[in-house]
Order: sequence, then C-alpha cells, then structure tokens
Amino acid sequence: MDETLSFGAYIRKKRMEAGLTQKELARRLFITESSVSKWERDLSYPDHALVPAVCRELGITEHEFFAAEDDEPLRAPGRGRSFWRGAGRALRIFCLAGYAAAAVVCFICNLAVSRGLDWFWIVLASLALSFCFTNLPWMTERGRVTLCLGAASVCLPALLLACWYCAGEWWLLGGAAITAVCLALPWACWAVRRSCGRDFAGRWAALFSGWVFLLLGVIRFFAGGDWFLGLACPIAAFCLGYLWLCLAALRLVRGSAWLKAAALCLLTTFAIPAGCFLSAWLAPGQQGPCWMDYFVWWHILTHSSDPSAWVNLLVFAVMLLCSLAVAVVGLVRTLHPGEHSPE
Repeated sequence: MDETLSFGAYIRKKRMEAGLTQKELARRLFITESSVSKWERDLSYPDHALVPAVCRELGITEHEFFAAEDDEPLRAPGRGRSFWRGAGRALRIFCLAGYAAAAVVCFICNLAVSRGLDWFWIVLASLALSFCFTNLPWMTERGRVTLCLGAASVCLPALLLACWYCAGEWWLLGGAAITAVCLALPWACWAVRRSCGRDFAGRWAALFSGWVFLLLGVIRFFAGGDWFLGLACPIAAFCLGYLWLCLAALRLVRGSAWLKAAALCLLTTFAIPAGCFLSAWLAPGQQGPCWMDYFVWWHILTHSSDPSAWVNLLVFAVMLLCSLAVAVVGLVRTLHPGEHSPE
C-alpha cells in the first residue's frame, strides 16, 4: 500500500493517473478550476453532492474517496483484468503488424523475383484467414462467431483459388467440394447451438458423426482407391463409437464428478486393446499383443513379450489401476458426501 497521503494529495494523484488537468476536471464537474486547486491544497473539500461525480471521473470508489487511499483488495481483480486486456491488445497489434510486414515483404519479393504476382495471392489469402481469428473477433461486441465464420468462409475459398491460380492442374473441383464439406461443420454447429441452447452435446455428436462419413465419402469420390469401406469406415466407426460411449457415460453415470471421470478413464483404458484388435483385424500381418494378452499381467512383470507389445500392456495396466483408484474415490465421495464438504 502507498504511504499515507492527505486528501488533497490523493485527489491530485488520482487526477494525474486519470490524465486530467485541473481545468479539464473542473469542466467535467461544472465547477471552477480554483475549486479543484483548493481541494488539492487541502484548503477546502468537495460538496457532498459532487462526491459521486468526482469518484466517477477519477475512477475511485466513495470509500477510497473518504479514506484518501486505494482499496488494494478491491482493486487487485481489476488490475488483473486490465493486465490481460492490455496483453491481448498488445498481441493483436503485434499480429496486425506482422500481417502487414509479411504482406509488404512478400509483395516486393514476388514482384522482384517473378516479375509479377502469383504466390503472393496465397500469402495474402492466408493472412486474411488468420486475421479472421486473431483480430476480427475483437472488432465487434455482438455476433462474433457469425462474423468470424462468415469471413473465414470467404477467405478459405479465396485461398483455394489462389493456390489453383499459382499451381494450376484440375484439382480445383475436388478441393472446392472438400472445402465446402469442411465449412459445413462449423456452420452446422453454429445453427445447432443457436437452436438448442446449451444442451446440444448429443445433437453435435450426431452431426459430427454424419459429417465424418460425408467428408470421407467426398474424398473417396475425388481421390479414388479401395480404402473407404475396408479401412476408413471401420476406423471412423471405432473412433465415433468411443465418442458416443463417452457422452453416454457423462449422461448416465450418477454421483460425483469423480465417478464420471472414472467412467471416462475406463473407456479410454479399454479402448487400447480394442484399438489393437481392430488394427490386427484390418492388417492381419501386423505384430502386436492379442486381446487376452492385456489381462495376463505376468507378461508385464517378466517382459516375456516383444518390446512394443510390452509397452502397450504396461500402459493398459497403469491406466486401469488409475481408473480403479479414481472410481474408489468417486464411490467414497458419493456414499459419504458430507465428510468431504468444506466447513
């Protein structure tokens, strides 16, 4: 805390911190400049009717006004918020300066080397896309998500066109289709979020599941190959099944958060042998532990399996023990909630 100041010295200190002259403060309070001067020399004090206005202009509370000192505990959170606001503002200025410098340098280099502009358009579209997520959200108070998604939806096709302009070839149609599918996901999530409010986890999972197979289908249509049904779909189904099981565990498991965490840990633990089983089924020649090896812990203690399989078994065993420990804690907290509540 600062050393004790007189009332007049405190008023003068806060006025200077606010960047006001005596004349400016007097004009805002509709009084004479000499009145402010008398306050700061401890020759007089503001009328009680002026106290709220003085506090507002100087950025202090009435308690600080009458105590003639800063309320440190009250100001600490505000200083923290001011610090992070300043840091965010500095980061945005740094990003904007970096974008401008990169654009100018690339413009000059492209003209000097190629005697024209070709790859510069890729850089410019990329910088515009980055701007959509680093600076644009802070330029409006409302509708930030809509604004950013809309701007990114314009910049991403522009980047695609710039790449096609520079590289040529006939991949533009496939790239545009994949880009459209990729942009469909955030826009669909935005629409579901607006229509369903906070409780949209299940709808989002269903939307994401359909989107994954749609994206794989579009890629398969333009890229060709026999990987879609025999490889991509089983792997995608396995990953999405894990996602749906996690959502079901969060919704169906009752009790403390520890029990929910234990359910998620157990699902993740058993996803390891399930994933290895799927890999062995998709690629029969692949070396690795079989399903039953994960439950024969003697292999872990004796290192009787090959090194890669032993690592898988060890990770599974450690995660299983941790999951069971979390489950025990969750059961204790659920059965005896009062013993763990703060006094």
